Amino acid sequence: MDALHHTLVDSIRSRRRLRFSYNGKLRTIEPQCYGIGHRGTRLLRAYQLQGGSEPEPLFDLAKMKDVSMLDETFTEPGPNYKKNDSAMATIFAQL
Repeated sequence: MDALHHTLVDSIRSRRRLRFSYNGKLRTIEPQCYGIGHRGTRLLRAYQLQGGSEPEPLFDLAKMKDVSMLDETFTEPGPNYKKNDSAMATIFAQL
């Protein structure tokens, strides 16, 4: 797998926040679940802290730019987090 795959898996396992550009906006998120959706798209479910109005969106990895892992950790999943996200056909990592 590619570097982004490893960054996402590592950030979920170590509960570290991520920052990236998505649709022209800088986002800060807490990653919740990463995998492949039912249409074959790589997706990231996250709790969004900055950059958008939707609290727990699904991000298409193909649209994520300049992804960096921050030196900030989190302890709890987002308020609506559900294990085994139904949007994912395959899950690589989850809280």
